[in-house]
Amino acid sequence: MKIDIYKSAKSGDKYLSVVAGAKLQEIDFPDSLDADLLELSPFRTRLEIDKAKDHSALQHLDILEQIEKNGFAVHGVKTTIDLRKK
Repeated sequence: MKIDIYKSAKSGDKYLSVVAGAKLQEIDFPDSLDADLLELSPFRTRLEIDKAKDHSALQHLDILEQIEKNGFAVHGVKTTIDLRKK
């Protein structure tokens, strides 16, 4: 499955993913959707996710399951890089 990933404009560690090419305005999001996800910026488009292959930065099986069930997935990332000096 190919997905488009959007990053919260308010919180840099919150993401929303949909099937590639889906129009966000046409998805029926629940009222309970995290308010931080109401403003999004495109992050990655047409990312190929394969159930059989692990993804280094995403919990791909959870994302695919959420998209199949809800039409979208709310998630974070598995890997972060901190470049601040210590």
